[in-house]
Amino acid sequence: MAAITSLLPTHTVVTIDTEFPGAVHDSTTPRDQRSPKEAYALVRSNVDHLKHLLQLGLTLSGPGGSHPVVWQFNFRGFDEGRHPHAPESIAMLKAHGMDFGRLREDGIDPGDFADEFMRSGLNHRRPRRGKAAQEPLTWVAFSGSYDFAYLAKLLRRGRGLPQKLEHFTRLVEKLFGQWVLDARYIATTCGSHGGLEKVAAELGVQRRAGVAHSAGSDSLLTADVMLAIVLCLEGPPNYQDVRRIHAGKIDGLVKLDLQTCKDVTPMLYCFK
Repeated sequence: MAAITSLLPTHTVVTIDTEFPGAVHDSTTPRDQRSPKEAYALVRSNVDHLKHLLQLGLTLSGPGGSHPVVWQFNFRGFDEGRHPHAPESIAMLKAHGMDFGRLREDGIDPGDFADEFMRSGLNHRRPRRGKAAQEPLTWVAFSGSYDFAYLAKLLRRGRGLPQKLEHFTRLVEKLFGQWVLDARYIATTCGSHGGLEKVAAELGVQRRAGVAHSAGSDSLLTADVMLAIVLCLEGPPNYQDVRRIHAGKIDGLVKLDLQTCKDVTPMLYCFK
């Protein structure tokens, strides 16, 4: 965490991915037909029921994407024999290398991580009166509703998520600031549908390290996908335009605005 603190002045883009025990609550409404409130109710019911974050991948990079630095945090607390989970999700994580025995023995205590997170400079802090405001961090995820929900729950020491979507939106802003971006939401506005691997392939972005469904590797791939999108939109990347148009819009938790892609026509040519 001290290393993260030292990098934040130059590495102001924080990209996250999480792994968790799957989803046990579902809806009869197809995903693309759910209202934002319905989608959030489903996220809330799963996160509050399953409780445990297993892995957090965190990639720090500059606006230009050079020299990204990646961490993968592995948390203790989950017991497959005692805690609710989706068996197919646990089997998939095991197949991709997650060692649940090692998590129980050597995993990070979530409370310790929450303390260090709040001391690290990653959390959003409003400038005090009379002091110059530091530029907020830009937070990025891909289909980030569960990522931000699980991380928010961990930082709140396991307290339940807010009942209302608008209260959750305010909680995300309080913890991470206004510059929260969702790469899947932005891709969808330009007609690109699918998961991280599919969108990456359409943009010509390859996985640099690790394997899928490993939080550190997926956070790095998400960072590279987001950079490719920003390069399409802005040329020299500074995230200003993409934040102006898309900040605060988490995939599924806001109504899809297809008009925004008409404002950023160059992006249409990036998705093959």
